[in-house]
Amino acid sequence: MACDTADEPSGDAVCRRPVSGVIKTMRRSLSGIFALCALVILAVGPAMAQDKAPAGDLSVSIPIPEIATRAEETGALLRNIDALLAPDPDVETIRQRLPELSVQIDSRLDETAQKLEGRPSIESLEELFTSWQKMRGGLAGGLEKLTLRATRLEEELDRLSRILESWKRTRTDARASKAPAAVLERVDGLLSGIPGFEKRLREERSAVLVLQDQVARQLARCEDGLDRVASFRQSYVGQIFSRDAKPIWSKEMQEQALTDIAANARESYRASVIHLREFVREELGRLLLLLVPFIGLIVLLRRARRRSHLRHLADERGFSVDLVFARPVATALVIALLSFFLVYPHPPRAVSVFVSTVALAAVIRSAMPLFEPAQVRWLYALGAFFLADQFRGLFAVMPWLERQLFLLEMLVGACAAGRVFFRNRAALRRGEQGKTGTLNGLTVAIGLLLVGFTIAFLAGAAGYMSLGRQTGYGTLNSAYVALALSAGKRVTYALVVLLLRVRPLNRLQSINRHRALVEQRTSGLFHWLAVALWARATLIVFSLSTPVLAAVRSALTSEFGWGSFGLSLGHVLAFAVTVWAAFLVSRFIRFLLEEDIYPRVRMASGLPYAISHLLHYVILFLGFLLAVSALGMDLTKFTIIGGAFGVGIGFGLQNVVNNFVSGLILLFERPIRVGDALQIGDVSGQVRRIGIRSTSVRTWEGAEVIVPNATLVADRVTNWTPTDRWRRISLPVGVTYGSDPESVLEVLRAVARGHAQVLAEPAPQPLFIGFGESALLFELRVWTDGLLDWQQVRSELAVALNAALKAAGIVIASPVRHVLLRQESGGTAAPERTGP
Repeated sequence: MACDTADEPSGDAVCRRPVSGVIKTMRRSLSGIFALCALVILAVGPAMAQDKAPAGDLSVSIPIPEIATRAEETGALLRNIDALLAPDPDVETIRQRLPELSVQIDSRLDETAQKLEGRPSIESLEELFTSWQKMRGGLAGGLEKLTLRATRLEEELDRLSRILESWKRTRTDARASKAPAAVLERVDGLLSGIPGFEKRLREERSAVLVLQDQVARQLARCEDGLDRVASFRQSYVGQIFSRDAKPIWSKEMQEQALTDIAANARESYRASVIHLREFVREELGRLLLLLVPFIGLIVLLRRARRRSHLRHLADERGFSVDLVFARPVATALVIALLSFFLVYPHPPRAVSVFVSTVALAAVIRSAMPLFEPAQVRWLYALGAFFLADQFRGLFAVMPWLERQLFLLEMLVGACAAGRVFFRNRAALRRGEQGKTGTLNGLTVAIGLLLVGFTIAFLAGAAGYMSLGRQTGYGTLNSAYVALALSAGKRVTYALVVLLLRVRPLNRLQSINRHRALVEQRTSGLFHWLAVALWARATLIVFSLSTPVLAAVRSALTSEFGWGSFGLSLGHVLAFAVTVWAAFLVSRFIRFLLEEDIYPRVRMASGLPYAISHLLHYVILFLGFLLAVSALGMDLTKFTIIGGAFGVGIGFGLQNVVNNFVSGLILLFERPIRVGDALQIGDVSGQVRRIGIRSTSVRTWEGAEVIVPNATLVADRVTNWTPTDRWRRISLPVGVTYGSDPESVLEVLRAVARGHAQVLAEPAPQPLFIGFGESALLFELRVWTDGLLDWQQVRSELAVALNAALKAAGIVIASPVRHVLLRQESGGTAAPERTGP
């Protein structure tokens, strides 16, 4: 162990102390530490014990001096209990709605049983499942409120019984100690009033418990109905290839009567009205919240349409926002109805038909500019076809009629899709693709519709109605979702393009400088979001979401175990996504800071760079911790591993850690900043980057030198720009003896003032240095802010000074040597140097 004794004379003696003395000193230090810990425990321990001790047993007798104070506390408690016993609006609502909910559950159970017996369509199953989920959610919320109230009543009842016992003992003790009559009267008053509150609490608790039991029973019935639908949904896909109806050419189908059509129609109408009424009554507040931005968006678009400079805006790729203003109502409807289906993924059938009808009109109006005029009529045909399918679903309670309508619908759809498909194929073969930019993509989409409708018709006609319904329903709804998302994506992107060019976003430098990049990233984000929503909706309408999600979940959660450590693909993906998200968040925050925050705030040089990099390290560190947690590693075990790893770092990676800590010191202390001109040993250049381990310096010759951060902290470094970018230039000059010094100084001063890059403050300094061997020595000292080109400034000053001296008739001296020959007595000549 080395000792530094430069500042302490006794340091050498300390280093030579015997080992026994060191051990004795350590023992004394440890004894002092243990004594200090004992004092802290003795001082803090009673206080902690007092803090953790219970507030007191309410059932013990109250001292007579505290009777008045405790009586006031008991009175306040009784007033709180009286407020608690007031009718609770939530409980009253549950009590009033419970009989109606019981009737609805009875009706829903009967409806579920009938539909499941008749092999319902996938849309009917989704509607049943959603209605049961919604009813179960309402009952579960009510049950939770009742449980909380019952628990509160039970706690208050137990507390009141202990208080009552305490006052009884207090009265006995007060009478035994001959307390004043007023005190005894106060105690008797409390004892006469507490039992009444206790009785009311018991009655309210009993009523809440009875209501809780009733709600729990109805919740169990909801769970039963939900389990039935869920079980049928699970078996639906497995039975989709089994024949569940007679072929249309069979004798039984031809002889089936239509006697029950009227009754079933009335039943369907009644159920639809009930579902619609329930939905509007329960969701009126949220529907109004959706209506307000819809109306506001219409008003905003109508006002913006009156401004011609906004109507003709376009993004960097030429996409015009006139699509938004041309049809403001349709634009607002597209956004509002897409928001509706995001809030209510599975509304009741009647609500879905109504909303889908309105949305269909809005989507067609918004999508019309995307198609050629000759193709618009097919767009209307697709809308009418989908509308017919929506209304066909209302006849789900009439299986025979619904089947006939379904087969007719699929036949008409297959014929229409086939006609469009073959006409487009013929146009493509004739080379007309250049006339219609979307012809090729539209042909592929129509071809998929043709295949789906044909399979659905053939399967339904042969008696495989589950397969037919599933194929037709999935094909049509997938196409409709694709159309709606395409229109919604373009409308939303057009709104984004508009918002990027109006206040307040157009005031941001990050938007003005990188608008094309922002628009490109936004368009890509909307595209992939639309693809993801379309894929999810397609899986749902084809009843593949449950098995696909189960398969994906199984693949992601299957663990590879090694001892007590388990790792799965999901953990690895979560780790990678978390780290990637940390990098994205760091880049986004630093981008905003550098573009919009730092230019608006006056900060010291180098401070923005330090803040950005420190923030980058902090975000990455937090992201790494979250990623490790997402990986499934126990952080307590990770701390042990980290401790062991830290020991290894101390021995094997100490240089890396030294450079890392030195980099943090450079960022915090900022003795060196990006852009500074440094001289480090024989390396001279400008700082380009301060990294986590090293700093990059670009030399004046153009080379990149990587300097470890520890070198910049520990070694001697010359910084030419600690506070500014000024550089002093010294230009020495010598003139011949006999020149006037004042004239030379004036020439130097004039040359300095005549150069544009010489600073006026500090003022140039022409100095007479002294007398040389062959010249009078002068020096011109000037300051310049051209740090990077100071050598060029020095060269220009030298050229200008040479010309000025010549013009003034002042000769620049050059070294002179005089040699004299002297005759020696021996007849030889010896040279003698006599001076310059």
